[in-house]
Amino acid sequence: MMMQRGLRAFFVFILTLAAGVCLVLGLTQPVIKLTHLYFWTDTHSILSILSALWAGGEIFLASVIFVFSILFPALKLVYIAMAGTLSTFDPALRGRWFRRIGWLGKWSMLDVLILALLVFYAKAAQFADAVTLPGVYFFAASVFLTMFAYGMTGGEETAGQRGL
Repeated sequence: MMMQRGLRAFFVFILTLAAGVCLVLGLTQPVIKLTHLYFWTDTHSILSILSALWAGGEIFLASVIFVFSILFPALKLVYIAMAGTLSTFDPALRGRWFRRIGWLGKWSMLDVLILALLVFYAKAAQFADAVTLPGVYFFAASVFLTMFAYGMTGGEETAGQRGL
C-alpha cells in the first residue's frame, strides 16, 4: 500500500513537471501565424499577444488572458503537486485543495478556445490567413497532462467521498 502510494506520488510529480514544461513552452512558443496579403506575416506567442494588448491599452483583455492563460494553470499545477505528492495532508485540508483544483480546472481550455475562435474569425473574415503553430499544442498538452495528474491524485474520489 505504501509502495503504491509512493509510486502514485512519483507519477503525479512527473506528470505535473511535464505539464509545467509544456505550459512554459505553450506560453513562449508561437501559437498563431497571420499572413496578410500573401506577403506580410506576423507570428505571435501567448506572451507576445499579452504584451501587445497591454501596450495597446487593452488592460482588461490582457488581464483576462493573463488570469486564464497563466495564473489559473500555474495555480492548478502547484495545487496538484502539493496535494498529490504530500500524502501527510489532513483529509479535510486535502478535500479543500481538491475543490479548489476542480474550480480552477473549469477554466483550463478557455485559452485554447479563444485561439480557435481567433483563427476561425481571421479565416471567415478573410482578414488574414491564420495558421496554428506548436505553442497551441504545447498549451493543450499542458492542460491534458494536468488533467491526468489530477486523476492520478485521486482528487475526484476524495471530493466525492466527502460530498465536497
